[in-house]
Amino acid sequence: MAKPAQVEFPGQKRQRVRLRGTKHANEATAKKLKKDLGRLLDNPYSHLPEMLWKGKMRWGRTDPVTKTLKELDKIIKKKYDTKWLSKRMMAKRGDPVAKAFAGSIHACHDEDFTTVGKFSSASFGSASFVRRGDGKQGYLAGLQNYSNVTLRMLPWEEHAKRGMYFFSWKGGFVCTGPDPSPPEEWIEDVMSRSRFKFKNVEHEGAKIWLTDDVELESVLADKVDDGFIKFTFKNGSMVVIGFESLKSGDKKDTSFIQHLALSMLPPFLPSIVDIDAFWKPSGWPSDTDLPSQSSEGVNKILDAWQGLVMNEGVVAQAIKRSVLDSIESGLIVNSNWISGNDYDEVREALSDVAGSTDEQDLAAHILMVCYQGGFEDDIGMRINTRGETSERKTPSLEILEGASCGDVLGVLWEDYGLEALGEIGITGDEAKDIWDKQNTKPKPFGKFLKSLDSARESAKLSARIPTKSGEIGGSSGYIVDLIRIGLLEGFGKAERVATSRHPSIDVAAAAWAWLLAADRSSGQEWHFDSDARNKAGAWMQSTKKLLDCGALLLKCDDDELADLTIEWNTNLDLLRTETGEA
Repeated sequence: MAKPAQVEFPGQKRQRVRLRGTKHANEATAKKLKKDLGRLLDNPYSHLPEMLWKGKMRWGRTDPVTKTLKELDKIIKKKYDTKWLSKRMMAKRGDPVAKAFAGSIHACHDEDFTTVGKFSSASFGSASFVRRGDGKQGYLAGLQNYSNVTLRMLPWEEHAKRGMYFFSWKGGFVCTGPDPSPPEEWIEDVMSRSRFKFKNVEHEGAKIWLTDDVELESVLADKVDDGFIKFTFKNGSMVVIGFESLKSGDKKDTSFIQHLALSMLPPFLPSIVDIDAFWKPSGWPSDTDLPSQSSEGVNKILDAWQGLVMNEGVVAQAIKRSVLDSIESGLIVNSNWISGNDYDEVREALSDVAGSTDEQDLAAHILMVCYQGGFEDDIGMRINTRGETSERKTPSLEILEGASCGDVLGVLWEDYGLEALGEIGITGDEAKDIWDKQNTKPKPFGKFLKSLDSARESAKLSARIPTKSGEIGGSSGYIVDLIRIGLLEGFGKAERVATSRHPSIDVAAAAWAWLLAADRSSGQEWHFDSDARNKAGAWMQSTKKLLDCGALLLKCDDDELADLTIEWNTNLDLLRTETGEA
């Protein structure tokens, strides 16, 4: 179908049409392109990779890189024949690199660069280039921007897919054929451009680069210290980065792995280097290997790092976490491992955990009680900084960094506090009373331990009264509870309990009986109806005897305790008979 007629009016501005993917070249861009293309025309061989491999492919075939270089050599010989170059750059067949190279050489003869192409790639970077011929844009950009260490490799991507290795750095660009052994110069350049400061040493003819937080002796002896990652190249060179160096740096810094991967083609690091991580928690026996699960987890982390899907700053912490999660026994305190069988060892491990000396002592006991008690279904426990627990897949106990002794005690007190009190010499009813009070009305453990002496004294007094709170029910049980509260916690508190709302007449009668016996009934009549007061009148004398006996029990000497205990039980039986509960 014919194109509609175009009508132009006087004074109408003509529309400028620009191809997609192009832009107007500013002065700086035009100047740079002219300079780069001038160098390409003057010395085209310097823009091509040097072929270091001299071998032959299977069946004596010539490798693809050498074939392409021969094609490019033909173009170089015709570099001033623009007519021939025009045909070559538009050829439908032939080597695609040669086609782009012919177009780039043809562009070298231009005088002005007003409109240029824009190339951008997440992997190879971005650059301006002259679009000429039928070559691929990326190939044109790579050939015309030799100063871009990464982009210059792009025209050779198909050769890399066929098993050829390329290494690019500021001082050179080489192909090692199917041999994945990088030149020493390439490794040195990557080290110099990375965010780490390396010291270089030689050992048995091999060059080794180390960060400041790693010593060569530790690496050679496989002494872990604070942990490190070791890169062993196929040519024998080695790079070692300590965990402390790995964690440092700004998020904007380019990843070390990225420096390596984007300076070679194909960007597949396992083909040229073996990467291993070394770390053990402090205290781990030197003659014992870590569980096999730890190496599996560490390898996954290293793979993620190599794949540029894990932030470099968290690699060290992730490796430590993977190792700690694989440990199958013992206690882990602030990333330090201990067997959990020796109190002094556990106590020493807690010396750096926040808490008073008393808290650390009791926390050590409660941790040992918990660990030695075993774990159901071999599911361990982890205590975090919020005083919460989570499961570990192995029968081990871990205290995360930042958790305090108070967090440990708070989490474990209900299940293991009673046994822990026994470890510090508080046993029997005394221990149970102290444990129960802290369990039902918890105080901060620092404050709790400071008042432990008074709590122990209170527990001893409580143990002297033979009948415990809640031990018996009914009206007589309620009277006993009020007697205990009055004698141990104060008559004011007992009075408040007695005058609170009552669920039944029997309970109200018991409360009024205690008020009469304790001489605390004045002005409290309005809390009780007449039936409850009448009923309580019959119980008042036996309640009074029980109250007086309880007071004597708290004051008596140890040699009088047995007789008064008998008297208490006698009075209690009398009270239960009067209340009809015997």
